[in-house]
Amino acid sequence: MSTKLSITETTLQILALFTHGFDRQYYIREVGTLLFISPRAAQLNLESLESRGVLASTTRGKIRLFRLQHNALAKEYLLLAEQHKTITFLQHNPIIHEITDKATPHMQGICLVFGSYARGSEKKGSDLDVFIAGSADKTRLTAIGKTYGIGVHLTVYSPDIFLRGIRSDALIREVLQNHVVIADAGKFIRAVISSDDHVVLEKA
Repeated sequence: MSTKLSITETTLQILALFTHGFDRQYYIREVGTLLFISPRAAQLNLESLESRGVLASTTRGKIRLFRLQHNALAKEYLLLAEQHKTITFLQHNPIIHEITDKATPHMQGICLVFGSYARGSEKKGSDLDVFIAGSADKTRLTAIGKTYGIGVHLTVYSPDIFLRGIRSDALIREVLQNHVVIADAGKFIRAVISSDDHVVLEKA
């Protein structure tokens, strides 16, 4: 027996809001304002995600706040949201698409774009900030960026250091606030949503 997921563009955009740090809470009108949709549309989508077990809500006074559930189903929905973010980002940034296409074979592990490009505030001359939980050929990646006239600034952490720093490392917290996943989205979601501090990322 098949069941329709009924996931719309709006659903994915709402889920994407919860990928900003993965610990944010939003109220209905706030979601409407951020996504330029009506409060009614925001409410229906938030309540739908709550009924599916992806979100949970609490009421403070007259304000109803929604937050992520930390469960297996929520991880799958977040994976869809991250993939949607990546597709949208690459379609709007064709040069970065070419750079990441050529760079991916030279990176192993979780790879994220962060900084001005992830925020959509990049300017002419902005570096492409890339965070990697794994390993990378920095010389090769720098050369690829130069081919397109874009500086590639790499930050590389070992998988263990990344996992230990998810809740405490200032740079990792900055990356989690605004990011686009370039590689290993599933592993990334499992790491940031895991409630088990002893989970170890598989070696690439």
